[in-house]
Amino acid sequence: MLIRLATLLDAPAWFALRLEALQAQPEAFGSSYAEERDMPLSSVEARLSDPLNRIWVAEQDGVLLGTATARREGFAKSAHRTNLFAMYVKPTARRQCVARRLVDAVIHSARQELAADWLQLSVVSSNQAALALYQQCGFVAWGCQPDALRVDGRSYDETQLVLDLRTR
Repeated sequence: MLIRLATLLDAPAWFALRLEALQAQPEAFGSSYAEERDMPLSSVEARLSDPLNRIWVAEQDGVLLGTATARREGFAKSAHRTNLFAMYVKPTARRQCVARRLVDAVIHSARQELAADWLQLSVVSSNQAALALYQQCGFVAWGCQPDALRVDGRSYDETQLVLDLRTR
């Protein structure tokens, strides 16, 4: 399996993976399938080429199995922070260290390429597998946002986590 940065050539496959994620786990993302399904390919390509983003993919035999994004804050006062988001691994690729390898790539990218001191993320509080993974990677929970997302009338809390890249 190869963990690498997505390129513009990945746009159609990455977008298909993104739409799959939005349908399979709507509570895990701030956006929805309905909001993104008709997005033009040019908008997808813009995401992939945004200089503040580093979109990572896990690929095996030409098939994208997972993705995670590192996005550096865009303003000077907060440029020392990077966010990990849009993480998804296909169910058939879970329990194969794909997620761990994607998180490790984001951590390395945040530190080396984006020159961040802090890597932060939010995860649905009921997603125990994701929480355990992030904590194994050194993230520390610092708060909880109640009712962060609502999907089909159901409320989801989000746990906020942070990793100090200066010490790891």
